Amino acid sequence: MEEKKNNKAIHIALFSLVIIVLLFNVFSYFGASIMLPGRELREISGLDPQTNRNARIDLSKGTVILNIWATWCGACISEMPELNKVAAKHKVFGVIKPVFKYEVYRDVAPKFKSVIAQDEFFEDLYISVLPTTLLIKDGVIKKVHVGTITPDFIEEWIKNAE
Repeated sequence: MEEKKNNKAIHIALFSLVIIVLLFNVFSYFGASIMLPGRELREISGLDPQTNRNARIDLSKGTVILNIWATWCGACISEMPELNKVAAKHKVFGVIKPVFKYEVYRDVAPKFKSVIAQDEFFEDLYISVLPTTLLIKDGVIKKVHVGTITPDFIEEWIKNAE
């Protein structure tokens, strides 16, 4: 009887652990989408990837697309030509996660201003998946998309922005 009780307790503990791990993974992926809409993000500071000097991006006015990416992220690199097309029509900025590889940055040639941010930026915004793209209007985050994004999707976002 005691052994049955112990087995039941072990099963409950294991089941609880599995649930916690699953919830953690779901939040890691969707945390930014859940937590960020409605939050203010008026400016970002970091290093200019070309000069390695301090730089800042003002997000306080108008509609802005903010792409959060890394030079070591294959999905981020693959969506860059599409983001460059969007940047030809709309205000686009980028935030790059360290570790930064200048050669890759030069090769993908983003057509929009970017900064290399400190790890705290990503932690503060619950960014654990790259790429992540934000729609910001007058310094307030309106929408979050985790994963690669297309110009058509961004056009829909902008058209339907609150």
